[in-house]
Amino acid sequence: MSSIVHIPLTKEEILPALEKALQQNFIDNLRNRHPNVALDSKLRGYVGELAFKKWAKFHEIEFKQSNIKDHSSGMDIDFVFETSFKKVDIELKTSLIPDVDQDLQEMLRRRDIKLIRRQEKTIEQLDADLHVQLVFKQLRMRKDDWLRKQAIDLSSFSGTNSAELVEKLEDRKINLEKVYKQLAAYRYKTDTFLMGWIDKPSLVKQIHEKPQHLQKWKYGMREFWCCNLRDDAKKPLTLIEYLKTNP
Repeated sequence: MSSIVHIPLTKEEILPALEKALQQNFIDNLRNRHPNVALDSKLRGYVGELAFKKWAKFHEIEFKQSNIKDHSSGMDIDFVFETSFKKVDIELKTSLIPDVDQDLQEMLRRRDIKLIRRQEKTIEQLDADLHVQLVFKQLRMRKDDWLRKQAIDLSSFSGTNSAELVEKLEDRKINLEKVYKQLAAYRYKTDTFLMGWIDKPSLVKQIHEKPQHLQKWKYGMREFWCCNLRDDAKKPLTLIEYLKTNP
């Protein structure tokens, strides 16, 4: 697993992400999913953001800004890395392990960076300069099934005006700890891994060099560009060198 980077987190880092996810969960329930599944999806987005920023900062990389876009396909987290010489837009993809893969190594061998093809666009029209794949060591379908079975009281986070939120503040602090345990959010302390990345010029070159039937793949109604995590993507640690030295 030498090419996969583990990013350990702390409870103190995850709790604010959970509170933010709880607030967002009542603003926009993700794709009309079960509330627990939607909440965990939101949480993964925020955990992914803080994990990637933490890892980059450890390697002396600071981002000018970051924000989360909630696409119909899930969470894409955008970062901007800027120096006096260049500006790089980065999209961070977050995923769980497909149940059939069972582990990170098999996912590395079989799966791709999550590069969604939108509106029949060409590979040259793909947004962002870099695409980074982060994976949580949890099985996707098994996790969703488990989440649906959990009895989690979210009522203290559902206030819609400031007076209600102030009145419930103490309850929110107490219940945040409870939801942290009920949602098994503590697993993100150990389950967060950086799998690989690709820059757009390399991706465009790869796609054009592949036979047409190996350029794209489909899942449901969505279409994706091929970029195998093991064979096509670049190893995580080379991203630091790329950002620091690439003109």
